[in-house]
Amino acid sequence: MKNTLVMLGEAMLELRPHRADLLQHSFAGDVLNTAIYLQRSSKARLDVQFFSAIGTDALSDQLLAFLQHEQIGTELLYRSQHALPGLYLVQNDAEGERSFHYWREASAARKVMQCYAAEPRPSTLDGCRLLYLTGISLAMLSPVDRQQLFQLIRALKTQGCRLVFDANYRPSLWQNSEEAATACLEIYRLADLVLSGLDDQRALFGHDSLEQACDWLQQLGVKESMLKDGANGAVGDCDGQRTRVAASPVRQVVDTTSAGDAFNGGYLAARWHGLSALESARYAARLAAFVVQQPGAIVRAAAFASFDTLP
Repeated sequence: MKNTLVMLGEAMLELRPHRADLLQHSFAGDVLNTAIYLQRSSKARLDVQFFSAIGTDALSDQLLAFLQHEQIGTELLYRSQHALPGLYLVQNDAEGERSFHYWREASAARKVMQCYAAEPRPSTLDGCRLLYLTGISLAMLSPVDRQQLFQLIRALKTQGCRLVFDANYRPSLWQNSEEAATACLEIYRLADLVLSGLDDQRALFGHDSLEQACDWLQQLGVKESMLKDGANGAVGDCDGQRTRVAASPVRQVVDTTSAGDAFNGGYLAARWHGLSALESARYAARLAAFVVQQPGAIVRAAAFASFDTLP
């Protein structure tokens, strides 16, 4: 039986200043970042499949080659002849905090559920043991496509698939916070593991602390959580036990773009390899600390080689 980890999200072209008159490009996206850090954290290759849609243009060809180089499976990556990848420009201040400017309204990834409906590819999803998505994955879909996704999730869960969710709330992607809260709540009620941040919980549900958010998730029936609060660490529940993990020290913050994504990828990899929630969160915190000291959402492979991976 296959043990496939499916990551549903959007891959975009990332532009960042290189010099005053030059922009450097790479590929990124919250779910894609997590998928890569999940794969890189394991010495043994995992069957990580990226569930999305891209175009048929030259940049999409480069993106496909990038995924293959990172050992991310593309069996669920659809090609659309009438759309292009989304694009964003990221800028960082002196403390490494980032701001974004997006061009993603016509992104091919928005059509992923339409592509899936036309060509389901059941052979890959039949082996799905974990499905990971975020609030951004939900926001990129139309309300109709979102309902189709919910139906797919319910079907996968009947096959033993575990659902992992990070709300990763971005207000500009939603009509309003109520729409986002309604969609996230529906996912929370299906989720087996939640990896959201306190900022998301505060904005969507009014939670003032990680402990309050964990209590709320327990009441919803979520069996495992590990909620993040940046430099204040993480708090979560697993097997009825509450875990608190301090953030790992950072000498100099260069770029916080994918700190949470890296944490999620590290945590999932460690749990997949049988580590406890506490051990997994500690590994994830060290990975996030390493990543924020490097430029870009996805650390260059040569630089990542200095970070320790799981057995």
